[in-house]
Amino acid sequence: MSKKIEVAPSSSTLQHCYQFHIHTGSHFPQLNATKKWDDGTLIIVVNPGSANQSDPIRLKTHLPKHHEGYVSHDCWLPSDIGEPKLLQLDLISKMFDTKKDAIYIRDITVELKRKLFKFPVRNYIYPHSSNSSTPKKGCAPFLLVRGGPGTIKSREAEPYIIAAREKDLEHYKTLTPWGYFKEGPSYPGHFEVPGYKDLPRFAKFKEAKLQSFEYLGEQSGMIAKKLVVSGLVERALCSGKADVSKNFDQYVDLFKGVAKKLKWEKSMIEDTMQIAAKLGDDFEFGRQLLAGSESWYVHRVRELDSRWKDCPTIPAKLLGDQSLEVAMMDGLIYEVNYHELIDGIKNGGESSKLLTGESQEWVVCPADCLLFLDQDRLRPVLIRLEYKNGNQPPSFWLPPSEKPKGLTTTPESLPWLLAKMYLKCAETQVYAICSHYSRAHAINEVFAVSMFRNLASAHPIHRLLLPHLNGVIAVNVQARHSLIKAFGGFLSVGDETRQLISNFLNNFTYEDLIVPKWFEKQDSMELPGYWLRDDALAIWNAISEFVAEIVDLTYPHDSFVATDVEIQGFCNEVVTFGFKPFKESCGFPSALLDKASLTELLTAIIFNVSAYHASVNFQALKYYGFVPGAPCCMTMPPPAQGEEVNMKRILKTLPPQEIAQVVMVIAYNLAHFSPIEKFLLGEPGKGRGGLIDETLLVGPEQHDCVKRFELRLSIIRDKIHERNQDLEIPYDVLCPNEVPLTTQT
Repeated sequence: MSKKIEVAPSSSTLQHCYQFHIHTGSHFPQLNATKKWDDGTLIIVVNPGSANQSDPIRLKTHLPKHHEGYVSHDCWLPSDIGEPKLLQLDLISKMFDTKKDAIYIRDITVELKRKLFKFPVRNYIYPHSSNSSTPKKGCAPFLLVRGGPGTIKSREAEPYIIAAREKDLEHYKTLTPWGYFKEGPSYPGHFEVPGYKDLPRFAKFKEAKLQSFEYLGEQSGMIAKKLVVSGLVERALCSGKADVSKNFDQYVDLFKGVAKKLKWEKSMIEDTMQIAAKLGDDFEFGRQLLAGSESWYVHRVRELDSRWKDCPTIPAKLLGDQSLEVAMMDGLIYEVNYHELIDGIKNGGESSKLLTGESQEWVVCPADCLLFLDQDRLRPVLIRLEYKNGNQPPSFWLPPSEKPKGLTTTPESLPWLLAKMYLKCAETQVYAICSHYSRAHAINEVFAVSMFRNLASAHPIHRLLLPHLNGVIAVNVQARHSLIKAFGGFLSVGDETRQLISNFLNNFTYEDLIVPKWFEKQDSMELPGYWLRDDALAIWNAISEFVAEIVDLTYPHDSFVATDVEIQGFCNEVVTFGFKPFKESCGFPSALLDKASLTELLTAIIFNVSAYHASVNFQALKYYGFVPGAPCCMTMPPPAQGEEVNMKRILKTLPPQEIAQVVMVIAYNLAHFSPIEKFLLGEPGKGRGGLIDETLLVGPEQHDCVKRFELRLSIIRDKIHERNQDLEIPYDVLCPNEVPLTTQT
C-alpha cells in the first residue's frame, strides 16, 4: 500500500482532506501474476463539469495490476468542492503505444470528514494521448463514475452529472456495435467484432480468467490431438478405417485412459462411471431425462398427436396393467420430443476427416419417446424414430417383453437399446446447439450488448446486471469463432448448426424464460423426483424477491419505469436489434410500463445467465462423457421396422473412438469450474467468492438486499444438501454455491 499525505497549505480558503482508496486488480486468485501497473500517472478529478470541480489529482504510485490491492492517497482540496458525487478517471503515459497497458479499477472509496463515498468502477482505463476524446485500445478515453447507489436519469438534478452520464453512455455505445450475419439462417443480433482480441477491454475476460481457460484448453487440446493423431497413424499402418469399438467396455477403458492422461479429478468422473455401469437400465434412462443436462423438456401428455397415429399398442403390463388411454387420463404418461427442432436438418460429418482420417456421414434422425410414471419413477415405453434423410417411414420401438435387470445382449433387447441410443443422440444435438449454445449463450449476448449500449453505468439496473453479464460477450465471440465450427467434426448436426439455432429461436418465446410458466406449460408440476424443477423454482423465487427489492428502491412507482428512457431503450434494442430476425422478436416486450414487468424480465435474465446455464453446462461430463449413453453422432441409419439388430451393428453405429475422445475432453472442459469462478453463494472455506464480493450495489439499503438474498440462497443450499443424502446420484448442479454468477463456459 502506498500512502501520501500532503501538508495543508496556508490559505484563507477553507480546505478539507480528501482520502482516496483505490481498489485495483481483479479480486480473483491469480495464477502467478503479481505485476504492478507503472506506465504513468492516474489522474482523478472530483465533480468534473461542476462549477467547483477539483483540479486534477495526480497519482504517480505503482498500482496493483494482476492481483487485488489498494493504493491510498490523501490531499487537500477546497471545501467548496463539497461531497464527491462524480469522479473522472484518466491515465497519462509517456511510453510508446506498443508498451502502454490498461489498468483495471474495481472501485474507489473517497473519505471526507469521516464519511465514506463509494464509487463502483469495474472497468479498465488506458493511457490515451492528451485531450483524446475517442476510445482507443478498446477503452474509453476516460471514465466517469457516479458515486453511491446510482439512480435513474430522470431523478438526477444537476446538469453536470446528467452530461457526464450521457458521455459515459456515448463511450459504451461507440465500443459496443450490433452485428448480424448477412447470409445463412437467421441468428440473433450480437457483438460485431472480427475476433476476441478485437473486443473492447471491458468486454473481455479478466486476465487471470483468460489465462486459466487458455491453460486448461491448451493442455486438454494437446492431449486430445495426441490421442487422435496416434489413432490416425495406427490406422494408416493397418486398415485405414475409423476405429470401431469391440464392446462397451472399450468405451469405459477409453474414458478412464483419457481421464488418467489429463489427470482429471477422480471426484469428477465418479458419477460418469456409475452411470456407464447402468447402460440399458430403463429406470436409469428415465432418471437421466429428469436429472441430466437436457432435462427441461419432459412434459405430460393427455392425448397423442398425429406423430403417434400409427404406433403399435403398448402392452398393458408395461403400463401397470392398464391401457395407454387410461394411463393418460390418470396423468401417468410423459413425453420428450426431439422431432420438431431437428426435423429437416441434413446429415453431417463433412468436417470429420480431421478427426477420423476420412470424411464420415453422421446420421440425423428425429426421435420422440413416451414415458410411463411407474411408482414415482419414469421409464420409457415407446420410442419413435423418423429418418427422413433416408426416406424411411417412421418406426416404433417397444421394450422387451421381459424387463431386463441392467444391460442384456439378448436378440429381443438389442433393438430397444439401439432405439434408446438414437433418442439420446437426438437429445445430444438439441442439448449442444439449442439448450446450451442458443439459450444459455446467444440469447444472453443480446442482453449484454443492449445493457452496455443503453444503461449508463450509474443506473442501478446496470449495476444489478453487470456481475451476471460480465464475460458473456467474450465467451460467445470465442465460441462463434472456434467451438461452433468444431462441432462439424463430431455432432450429427454439425454441418448445419446455424440452421438448428434458427429452428430453436423461431420456436422460442420470451415466456419460455419465465420458469414458473415454463413448468406449468410442460404440465410437470406434479412429476415426482424432478429435482431440476424444484431447485430451479426455488432459485427463481429467491432471485425474483431480490430483484423486486432493488426495483422498489430504484423506482418510487410504476410511472418512473414507463418514463425511464434508458430502460425503455434497453428493451427496445433487445426487440429491434437482438431478436429482430425472428417471428415477432420472440415475444420480448419492446417497452415496460410497470415495476412488476421489469422485475420479471430482470429475474429471467439473471436466472438464464446463472442457474439455467449451470443446469445445462456443468453436468456435461457426467452425462455425455460415456459416449454410448449419449452418442454425439451415429454412423448408420436406424434399422427398419423389424430389422434384426445385433451387437456388431450397434457398435458400428456408435461414434468411432477418435470422436469419443474429443467429446470426452470437451465435456470435461465444459463441466470444469474455472479456478477464478464466482458463484451466487460464496464458500469462503473453499476460496470461492459470491455475489456479495462482486456486486456494484453499494448503497446501504442495496447492500441489505444482497445480504437477504444470500440468506435465502443459503436456505436453499441446506435443503438441497439434506435431500441429496438419500439420492444414489446427488443432484447438486443448482445448489447456489455451485451456480456461477454468469455464463463464461
